[in-house]
Amino acid sequence: MVFESKKHVKSSWITKAENDCSVKQPWGHEKSWSGFSGIHGKTLFIKSGMRTSFKYHQLKSEVLFLRSGEAEVTFGTEQTLVDSVGYPLEICIIHEGDTLMVQSGCPYRIKAVTDCEIIEIGNNMSDKPIRIEDDYGRVTS
Repeated sequence: MVFESKKHVKSSWITKAENDCSVKQPWGHEKSWSGFSGIHGKTLFIKSGMRTSFKYHQLKSEVLFLRSGEAEVTFGTEQTLVDSVGYPLEICIIHEGDTLMVQSGCPYRIKAVTDCEIIEIGNNMSDKPIRIEDDYGRVTS
């Protein structure tokens, strides 16, 4: 395949680990890593017994892959927050290798049963979470 213009030539590249950004969180820490065109990634390290906010995103959808550990996930549909009887929350234990898919507008929370490492892939990186409940006082008003 020959391209007449370099304008549309796609590429591959490597991002070095030292360029990743590590951020301390009350439940552990997270490392953000480069993505492309609206896709980003994070590695979440959640300490045993700690949990993330119960939250949702207005635009961002995520895939959360449990690389190691065991976690309790609480999750619902986009209707859960307005009709918790018709659309109740689900609570499941996930194990190494399991994946939680969360679409925009759907609430969720992760609690580490043991120390956990979770790979998160999402879109709309700039979409800040709407925190409904938070053990650390970070509720969105």
